[in-house]
Amino acid sequence: MTHEKPQPYRRPAEVFGLTDHEKLWDRLSDQRFQTLLNDPQTEVHEVQVDTNSYGEFLFVQMSRVVDSQRYGLTTFGLGFHEYREQWITQHWHWYESHPSLLAKKPILPKTEALQLIQNRRDEIAPHVTNTQPSKIALLFGLLADLSDEDGALAELDDLGDFLDLFDDE
Repeated sequence: MTHEKPQPYRRPAEVFGLTDHEKLWDRLSDQRFQTLLNDPQTEVHEVQVDTNSYGEFLFVQMSRVVDSQRYGLTTFGLGFHEYREQWITQHWHWYESHPSLLAKKPILPKTEALQLIQNRRDEIAPHVTNTQPSKIALLFGLLADLSDEDGALAELDDLGDFLDLFDDE
């Protein structure tokens, strides 16, 4: 009977070579996103528009295989962040993908994935503007940068009617 030593689990951030800054802020620049996406080791499983608590974004699920284990990242960007009141086009947020979800999803050809991303860029381009966010949006951004976006959302919910003092009207 042979005893195989189990491979140590690695974090997807390590497998993708994310920097300390990228890990701290859960954010990639658009250029870095493109570099990871175009890396021959990266496989793309899904590119789709979907929503989360903050708005409608393009979600891109990608993975890499190391020592026969698949590690995944899900990124989202190219959408309007409703609480920050700004378009997210110059960076991508990321989080770890669960390995069991990746095993069930087919791999998209890179050319198809890149075309879907470009289609989304083209779709939102006419709407992307640099409008001044409201005071509440600025407060949300400050709170999110100090803690995280989920924490900022909870804080705004807790403030309730107090936020009327920040109303721009």
